[in-house]
Amino acid sequence: MLAGELPTAETLDHVRGLEGSGARVFFTAVADTLDPAWGFHGRQRRPPPDPVNALFSYGYTLLFHNTCSLLLTRGLNPHVGYLHALRRGHPALASDLMEEFRPIIVDAVVLKLVLNKQIRPEGFNLASAASPGCLMSRETKEVFIRHLEAKFNASLTHPVSGRRLDYRRCIEHQARELVDVIQGGQLRYRPMVLR
Repeated sequence: MLAGELPTAETLDHVRGLEGSGARVFFTAVADTLDPAWGFHGRQRRPPPDPVNALFSYGYTLLFHNTCSLLLTRGLNPHVGYLHALRRGHPALASDLMEEFRPIIVDAVVLKLVLNKQIRPEGFNLASAASPGCLMSRETKEVFIRHLEAKFNASLTHPVSGRRLDYRRCIEHQARELVDVIQGGQLRYRPMVLR
């Protein structure tokens, strides 16, 4: 439904609005799916008030830094983006490129761990007056990092290139796609979409 509106979006603000609407639909569905014991009522950050938001925030941070590093290896300036608003000191291009990978890497790992009860609400220190953000215990963080790293290292057939790549190499491949478009080798960017 929302994706069908993208070809007719006339402004970048319209595109950003569609992305925001899609994110709200996704996080509402997550809230409806999870056991109420998780205390997740939708996406909130800075600081995350509940365990699921803490997992999403930490996972997105790790994905962001991986993406930023891979952009630099391809010779791209991570501060010059095309979707996220340019702000002083913010690597907008890293935020842009990681959007393709949030659902298939971080969201997939968070939901797998929570739904399969490999991580439990007891593994977190909930927000309080003294500490406004929800924090992971050391053990929970270790489990999460281990599973996230396994996901980064898992191989799949890239839907555009047809090559077997791990997820980090897929991010790097998409950075090369950007370089090809910028240098005129391709007319349009081909996003990595898994079906």
